[in-house]
Amino acid sequence: MTGAEAVLGDAPALPEQVALQLRERILSGVLRPGTFLRPDRLAVELGVSPTPVREALQALRADDMVRALPRRGFVVAPLDRDDVVDLFAVQAQLTGELAARAASVLDADGVAGLRALADEVDAIIEGGEPGDLALAEAEHRFHAALNRAAGARKLAWLVGRAAHYLPPRFYTDRQAWRTATVAAHRDLLDALASGDADTARAAMEGHVLDGRDLLVAHLEAVGFWDETR
Repeated sequence: MTGAEAVLGDAPALPEQVALQLRERILSGVLRPGTFLRPDRLAVELGVSPTPVREALQALRADDMVRALPRRGFVVAPLDRDDVVDLFAVQAQLTGELAARAASVLDADGVAGLRALADEVDAIIEGGEPGDLALAEAEHRFHAALNRAAGARKLAWLVGRAAHYLPPRFYTDRQAWRTATVAAHRDLLDALASGDADTARAAMEGHVLDGRDLLVAHLEAVGFWDETR
């Protein structure tokens, strides 16, 4: 296995893979605001060529996660507590609306399909493996299917854009998130099965905001916003 495959996997969209890793490092506090990002050094660390790293940094620049400094390279952009709270508030509102719409249109077969995807998430959680990439992928499949079921293509697209600012793999090795996820999926699926749009919305919003609380607590614990550090 070569360096790129060992670190990032055999993926056709390598710049997107690099951007995902850097996003998660920024949003989880590993890379803090003001940190310089040297493409050549990152390329060595990730086991890829500098070209996809530069493309990834340009994508992150478009998302206002890094800034380009003339003749100096890239630096992690400011990210204060209100920014994090706002990002989760947007995601909660959008996904809550999609869940409510899905509750109004899903039939028994549609709910059964979502239950099967939720069962995959539960099985991985019950296995107890920390930091399992498969868990992040299974969780993504569940939510992507639910978002599609709502039948609101543009709204689902906006959710996908907003998700760029959330670090999904940050949560997978945290038991509190795993426990809350199993419960949230159960409440959400029950609401979808009964066609209860208001409860589906509340369950989804609560699920997203649980993630916000965990991330904010983590960033506070590592001194992410401690001006004396």
